Formats: sequence, C-alpha cells, structure tokens
Amino acid sequence: MALSLSPALESDRDWAAALVRANMCEDYERHGLGWNPDAFDADWTAGENHLLWCEGACVGYLRLYLGEGVGYLQDLQVVAGRRGAGLGARALEAAKARARERRLEALRLKVFADSAAVRFYRRHGFVTLLYAPPLIGMECRLAAAG
Repeated sequence: MALSLSPALESDRDWAAALVRANMCEDYERHGLGWNPDAFDADWTAGENHLLWCEGACVGYLRLYLGEGVGYLQDLQVVAGRRGAGLGARALEAAKARARERRLEALRLKVFADSAAVRFYRRHGFVTLLYAPPLIGMECRLAAAG
C-alpha cells in the first residue's frame, strides 16, 4: 500500500480543518480547550500543507513548517477508517525526508502528554524535550542528507 503526498490547495483547507477538528476533538475536550479556526488558518498560511493519498483516496493531512535548522510537524492526521495500516508511519517518514532534503538538523512537534501518539512518535525516534502541560515537545534528530 503506497502512500503519496500532494500539495494541498486552498480549496482543501476546509476539509483539512474538519479532519483535524474531528481527530483532535476528544483531546481538546479532555483538556478544556476549544477549536480555534483562526489559529488553524494562521498555521495553514505559514506551513507546507499536504494531502496524503493511498490507492486513489485522500487518507489524511500533513502540515510542516521547515525553518532554519529545525522543522516542525504541526499536523499529521489520518482519516478514521484508514488508521492502523501504517499510513501515519509512512507520512512521518515522508516528513523526515522533506526535512532532510532541506538539510535540517531535527524535526520537532508538540503532542498532548496523555495521547497515544506519544508512543507512536517515540517508536519513530522522537524524544521528549520539554514538558509544558498538557503538551510535551518532542524532537527527532535527523541524519544529514547525502
């Protein structure tokens, strides 16, 4: 099952926002946070937005910010019916590859400390850098590109 990324278009913004909101709803509610569409829009504008495709179907959304020296994984979302098939792992490897192409030293992210995603990221080389409840900051050091 191959995964490919394509640049998200402005017309994909509402779909991506709905996916993030649906996937993160329980986490936000558990921590007393509300959905902030303005924050999503600001992040959309500042980042690289990609749709994830598998077998002709759009299966997720990936947003990266690739700065100087360090990149940030701002969103990695897979649609509910396609989770557990390794698509998230393939998307994460694609994000690392993009960061390596830019010769970045590390990829960083924030995740809710009580999320199952913490284990996922640890399995893929991320370590905890900071604890700022309810979030933790994680980083994966990247080997230099060729």
